[in-house]
Amino acid sequence: MTAVEQNNITEKQESPAGQHASRKSRNRQSDDGPDVLPCMEHFVTLSRKAKRPALILTLVERSADTTLPEIVALVMAANGVLPIPARNALFHIVAKLMPDKQQRIERAAEQVVLLDDEYGAQAVQSLLDEKNAGDETVLLAPTDRYSRALYLHLLQEFPSPGVKAEHRFEYAERLQLMHRQWKSENFSSHYLGPKGIEPKVDADVKDMLCTRIAVLYPKVAADQILIEQFTRRDLAHADRCRGVDTDDSAPVLLHTLTATFNGSTAHFKQVTDGEVVDHEEPAAMSAIFSWEPETGALGVFCEDKESRRDLAALFRDVVLACDGAINDMPMREFDLLSFSTHAMLKCLEQNLVDGVEKISILQVKIARPFEQNTIDEANGRDIVQYLSSTLMIGRDRRDARHIYQVAYDDYGLDDLTGYSLSQVKLVFRMGKQPHRKAHNVVVQITSPNGLNDRSKAEDDRKRVIKQLARLGVLREF
Repeated sequence: MTAVEQNNITEKQESPAGQHASRKSRNRQSDDGPDVLPCMEHFVTLSRKAKRPALILTLVERSADTTLPEIVALVMAANGVLPIPARNALFHIVAKLMPDKQQRIERAAEQVVLLDDEYGAQAVQSLLDEKNAGDETVLLAPTDRYSRALYLHLLQEFPSPGVKAEHRFEYAERLQLMHRQWKSENFSSHYLGPKGIEPKVDADVKDMLCTRIAVLYPKVAADQILIEQFTRRDLAHADRCRGVDTDDSAPVLLHTLTATFNGSTAHFKQVTDGEVVDHEEPAAMSAIFSWEPETGALGVFCEDKESRRDLAALFRDVVLACDGAINDMPMREFDLLSFSTHAMLKCLEQNLVDGVEKISILQVKIARPFEQNTIDEANGRDIVQYLSSTLMIGRDRRDARHIYQVAYDDYGLDDLTGYSLSQVKLVFRMGKQPHRKAHNVVVQITSPNGLNDRSKAEDDRKRVIKQLARLGVLREF
């Protein structure tokens, strides 16, 4: 038998399976969401993603002020995301609701979906407490970021009869914005104030705060400044059950105070009577203060960078009611010297904190500082420039060698002590937790004060900080 004949036979033998695979691919089903609810994109997304469909049913029933007995059995039978038949049934039911009810459901779904990024998921996770009976149910598998955010939204907007509405969802939205802006100097500045002070923001304090802000912004009227306060408590110290108010005796971990006022100007163009007219109108801006009593850490989030120090001093004088200097932070300082030698590998193995299974070094950036004599042409004088040459040493994640072996094999460096380490990238392997699978967290440290960790949950962030402190890499002020 020739090779051509063998190939023909092989193709004939394989073709039925190939046809079957292709037919299976073509028969793949999707739900009817876009066709049935073309104006409810976010609700369709939420219905596809949430692994706690009973929460979706609650959202629909309470938003529409009705009950849906015809679909309860389908929802309760789902173990995880709603199957396509149940999803389609839900979509057709919602399609029959009045437009105002549909709009209310869609707006709620949009708010929930907007919290689906890393910062939103981290904010929601940080506000849930495993020791709270209600929170525990949404933390246990099957769960997901959409279900957790929807749970908080229902507690705020559609609480059970006789239960006081919570405001953790609104707080999560603010935290999301703060987490997104925290590391950017364009949005925030950080200061160190007196530790241990618990602010009392009553009506008099709010009035004084408005008066002082109006002094900083003369065009803003004091009575046109809106002040809002939120607190985040350590719920581990408070015995709570579902439907019971937060215990006011629980220590406050973070105070968030927001002042919103027309402190900026919006520029826009408009066509009027056939001509383009420039307009300048007052526009709202916010100054957000985050205060940690335990550490004395004060963050000021405001687009007006030049006023942040004055705003920080204002918060100290009025809200904290104390004298003393406001010092620019960094709150933390990183010393990367210990990464210069192979001894760090053994240190990483022997000094792991609970919840961290392994740490690997993915990348190091080294620099060689030097001086250069040159002439300042503008002023005609000799000057000394302080420069540095840099080298990035990286290891492919599939490379079995450790970073120091890569440095030796590929760059001929058997020791990094002669260099200044300016940046290190680590991969933390986090162990399985009650509400999360085992996962990796990438942490990049830039000397002296830069930390960029891709933590998706508050407990991951805390574990990273604790681990770096144990390694002697982190020093906190």
